[in-house]
Amino acid sequence: MSATNIVLIGFMGSGKSTLAIELSKACGWFALDTDKIIEQSSGISVREYFVRFGEQAWRKREGEFVKWASSHIRRAIIATGGGMPIYHNVKPMGVVVFLSISFEVICARLSEEERGYRPLFSNLAQAKKLFAQRQDSYKYQADIILDATKPNLTQSLLEQLAQEHSLKQLLTP
Repeated sequence: MSATNIVLIGFMGSGKSTLAIELSKACGWFALDTDKIIEQSSGISVREYFVRFGEQAWRKREGEFVKWASSHIRRAIIATGGGMPIYHNVKPMGVVVFLSISFEVICARLSEEERGYRPLFSNLAQAKKLFAQRQDSYKYQADIILDATKPNLTQSLLEQLAQEHSLKQLLTP
Protein backbone atom coordinates (compact mmCIF):
# COMPACT_ATOMS: atom_id res chain seq x y z
CA MET A 1 0.00 0.00 0.00
CA SER A 2 1.39 3.38 -0.96
CA ALA A 3 -0.14 6.40 0.72
CA THR A 4 0.13 10.09 0.21
CA ASN A 5 -0.42 11.20 3.82
CA ILE A 6 -0.01 9.95 7.37
CA VAL A 7 -3.14 10.42 9.47
CA LEU A 8 -2.71 10.43 13.25
CA ILE A 9 -5.74 9.47 15.32
CA GLY A 10 -6.37 8.98 19.02
CA PHE A 11 -8.04 10.49 22.04
CA MET A 12 -7.64 14.13 23.04
CA GLY A 13 -4.18 14.63 24.52
CA SER A 14 -2.67 11.45 23.08
CA GLY A 15 0.11 13.40 21.37
CA LYS A 16 -1.13 13.62 17.78
CA SER A 17 -0.21 17.28 17.21
CA THR A 18 3.20 16.91 18.86
CA LEU A 19 4.03 13.78 16.87
CA ALA A 20 2.88 15.44 13.63
CA ILE A 21 5.40 18.23 14.17
CA GLU A 22 8.19 15.78 15.04
CA LEU A 23 7.42 13.65 11.97
CA SER A 24 7.31 16.75 9.80
CA LYS A 25 10.77 17.81 10.99
CA ALA A 26 12.13 14.30 10.44
CA CYS A 27 10.77 13.70 6.94
CA GLY A 28 10.11 17.15 5.47
CA TRP A 29 6.37 16.68 4.95
CA PHE A 30 3.88 19.33 6.07
CA ALA A 31 2.22 18.97 9.49
CA LEU A 32 -1.49 19.79 9.57
CA ASP A 33 -3.67 19.93 12.68
CA THR A 34 -7.35 19.62 11.73
CA ASP A 35 -8.62 21.42 14.84
CA LYS A 36 -6.32 24.38 14.17
CA ILE A 37 -7.31 24.50 10.48
CA ILE A 38 -11.02 24.56 11.36
CA GLU A 39 -10.37 27.15 14.08
CA GLN A 40 -8.49 29.33 11.63
CA SER A 41 -11.14 29.06 8.92
CA SER A 42 -13.96 29.84 11.38
CA GLY A 43 -12.06 32.48 13.36
CA ILE A 44 -12.96 30.95 16.75
CA SER A 45 -11.61 28.27 19.09
CA VAL A 46 -12.91 24.70 19.25
CA ARG A 47 -14.48 25.46 22.62
CA GLU A 48 -16.20 28.60 21.32
CA TYR A 49 -17.36 26.74 18.20
CA PHE A 50 -19.00 24.08 20.38
CA VAL A 51 -20.69 26.79 22.50
CA ARG A 52 -21.97 28.82 19.55
CA PHE A 53 -22.89 26.12 17.04
CA GLY A 54 -22.81 22.78 18.87
CA GLU A 55 -20.91 19.55 18.39
CA GLN A 56 -22.96 18.50 15.35
CA ALA A 57 -21.87 21.61 13.43
CA TRP A 58 -18.24 20.92 14.38
CA ARG A 59 -18.54 17.34 13.09
CA LYS A 60 -19.94 18.69 9.81
CA ARG A 61 -16.85 20.92 9.42
CA GLU A 62 -14.63 17.92 10.14
CA GLY A 63 -16.42 15.95 7.42
CA GLU A 64 -15.82 18.78 4.97
CA PHE A 65 -12.13 18.71 5.88
CA VAL A 66 -11.88 14.92 5.34
CA LYS A 67 -13.46 15.23 1.90
CA TRP A 68 -11.22 18.14 0.91
CA ALA A 69 -8.01 16.62 2.30
CA SER A 70 -8.65 13.25 0.67
CA SER A 71 -8.59 14.82 -2.77
CA HIS A 72 -6.28 17.82 -2.32
CA ILE A 73 -3.60 17.12 0.29
CA ARG A 74 -0.42 15.12 -0.42
CA ARG A 75 2.79 14.54 1.56
CA ALA A 76 1.33 15.69 4.88
CA ILE A 77 1.17 14.48 8.44
CA ILE A 78 -2.45 15.10 9.49
CA ALA A 79 -3.22 15.26 13.22
CA THR A 80 -6.98 14.79 13.56
CA GLY A 81 -9.24 15.93 16.34
CA GLY A 82 -10.10 13.12 18.74
CA GLY A 83 -13.64 12.72 17.40
CA MET A 84 -12.92 12.94 13.69
CA PRO A 85 -12.29 9.18 13.18
CA ILE A 86 -15.35 8.38 15.30
CA TYR A 87 -17.72 10.32 13.05
CA HIS A 88 -15.90 10.11 9.70
CA ASN A 89 -13.95 7.58 7.67
CA VAL A 90 -10.43 9.02 7.68
CA LYS A 91 -8.82 6.19 5.67
CA PRO A 92 -9.15 8.00 2.30
CA MET A 93 -6.73 10.63 3.63
CA GLY A 94 -3.79 8.20 3.99
CA VAL A 95 -2.14 5.64 6.26
CA VAL A 96 -3.96 5.84 9.60
CA VAL A 97 -1.88 5.60 12.79
CA PHE A 98 -3.68 5.20 16.12
CA LEU A 99 -1.73 6.59 19.09
CA SER A 100 -2.69 4.15 21.83
CA ILE A 101 -2.28 5.47 25.36
CA SER A 102 -4.06 5.06 28.69
CA PHE A 103 -6.52 7.64 29.99
CA GLU A 104 -4.41 8.02 33.13
CA VAL A 105 -1.29 8.92 31.14
CA ILE A 106 -3.27 11.47 29.11
CA CYS A 107 -4.52 13.08 32.33
CA ALA A 108 -0.97 13.21 33.70
CA ARG A 109 0.28 14.85 30.50
CA LEU A 110 -2.39 17.55 30.29
CA SER A 111 -2.48 20.58 32.55
CA GLU A 112 -5.81 21.83 33.85
CA GLU A 113 -5.58 24.66 31.32
CA GLU A 114 -5.00 22.21 28.45
CA ARG A 115 -7.98 20.12 29.54
CA GLY A 116 -10.07 23.30 29.67
CA TYR A 117 -9.31 24.00 26.01
CA ARG A 118 -10.92 20.69 25.04
CA PRO A 119 -14.71 20.99 25.32
CA LEU A 120 -15.33 17.26 25.79
CA PHE A 121 -12.71 17.07 28.58
CA SER A 122 -14.46 19.48 30.96
CA ASN A 123 -15.97 16.62 33.00
CA LEU A 124 -13.29 14.04 33.86
CA ALA A 125 -15.73 11.16 34.48
CA GLN A 126 -17.51 11.79 31.18
CA ALA A 127 -14.18 12.11 29.37
CA LYS A 128 -13.04 8.75 30.75
CA LYS A 129 -16.29 7.15 29.57
CA LEU A 130 -15.87 8.75 26.14
CA PHE A 131 -12.27 7.48 26.02
CA ALA A 132 -13.44 3.89 26.63
CA GLN A 133 -16.24 4.18 24.06
CA ARG A 134 -13.89 5.39 21.32
CA GLN A 135 -11.12 2.79 21.58
CA ASP A 136 -12.71 0.21 19.25
CA SER A 137 -13.43 2.84 16.59
CA TYR A 138 -9.82 4.03 16.68
CA LYS A 139 -8.57 0.46 16.31
CA TYR A 140 -10.99 -0.21 13.45
CA GLN A 141 -9.76 2.79 11.44
CA ALA A 142 -6.06 2.18 12.15
CA ASP A 143 -3.56 0.71 9.71
CA ILE A 144 -0.97 0.91 12.51
CA ILE A 145 -1.52 0.88 16.27
CA LEU A 146 1.34 2.64 18.04
CA ASP A 147 2.06 2.66 21.78
CA ALA A 148 2.32 6.42 22.33
CA THR A 149 4.35 6.00 25.53
CA LYS A 150 7.33 4.33 23.83
CA PRO A 151 10.65 6.21 23.51
CA ASN A 152 11.89 7.15 20.02
CA LEU A 153 8.30 7.21 18.76
CA THR A 154 9.05 9.28 15.67
CA GLN A 155 11.88 7.10 14.39
CA SER A 156 10.12 3.81 15.10
CA LEU A 157 6.98 5.01 13.28
CA LEU A 158 9.01 6.21 10.29
CA GLU A 159 10.72 2.83 10.05
CA GLN A 160 7.40 0.98 10.33
CA LEU A 161 5.81 3.17 7.65
CA ALA A 162 8.79 2.62 5.35
CA GLN A 163 8.71 -1.12 5.83
CA GLU A 164 4.97 -1.83 5.86
CA HIS A 165 3.50 0.96 3.76
CA SER A 166 6.01 1.65 0.98
CA LEU A 167 6.95 5.03 2.39
CA LYS A 168 10.72 4.64 2.23
CA GLN A 169 11.00 8.26 1.07
CA LEU A 170 10.14 9.31 4.63
CA LEU A 171 13.53 8.14 5.86
CA THR A 172 15.35 10.49 3.49
CA PRO A 173 13.70 13.94 3.32
